[in-house]
Amino acid sequence: MAGKPARSRAILFLFVCLAWNPLVTGWGHGMACAASTNKVVEETESRPAKRAKPEPGIYHRLEKGQTLSTLSRAYRIPVATLLTVNQITDPDSIPAGTPIFIPGARRTLSIQEDHASWLAWPLRGRIMTRYNIRGGGRHHDGIDIDGELGQPIRAAADGRVLEAGREGRYGKAILIDHGHDWATFYAHASELFVQADDWVEQGEVIALVGRSGNARGTHLHFEIRRGGRSVNPLVLLPDPTVVASTER
Repeated sequence: MAGKPARSRAILFLFVCLAWNPLVTGWGHGMACAASTNKVVEETESRPAKRAKPEPGIYHRLEKGQTLSTLSRAYRIPVATLLTVNQITDPDSIPAGTPIFIPGARRTLSIQEDHASWLAWPLRGRIMTRYNIRGGGRHHDGIDIDGELGQPIRAAADGRVLEAGREGRYGKAILIDHGHDWATFYAHASELFVQADDWVEQGEVIALVGRSGNARGTHLHFEIRRGGRSVNPLVLLPDPTVVASTER
């Protein structure tokens, strides 16, 4: 692309050179013009291209338990920006120790526990089924957490109950709105302790583990949604032993 303007200027120079003396059309005059024209092209194309200034920022080495969402909240930069500038295509499988470029940041922050996540685990247990919306297996909008019948299910964050009752194949289920387009969904419960429009606090017992709906065993089906679309809970929940950015 840089050569086109140079050649255009050379052609213009040749035209001016020939037009300078229309009566002179001899070989010598043409060779002189051609030589001058080539010099213009060579000088222009030999000039080094200007290098773009590096974008200001720092690298934050991802620690166990941290995710892009963790960095997004701490540095106040959108997750989408971090994905773009770091050319990350799969945010669910970033190993611990990966350097993440934070554009605009001036120093590396020591991220305290209160930055780690605004969500808490609704139930502690083995992950029976992981999040999967990419194909290559059974589509699953959340995670299934193993539990014993009657174990307490707790609200993952403060919010207002939007729905509480039977939800088809999910059985007894609860949907909680946390504001800013975030919501959590809890399914297959044996008993519900809240109803629509109730306000709940993080950690409050809202239901008991069961096997209602099409559940094949006692467990909690848990989803995190943003703008009505599911998000991988393991990217947002604070446990370093199971989140996506643990060592592999």
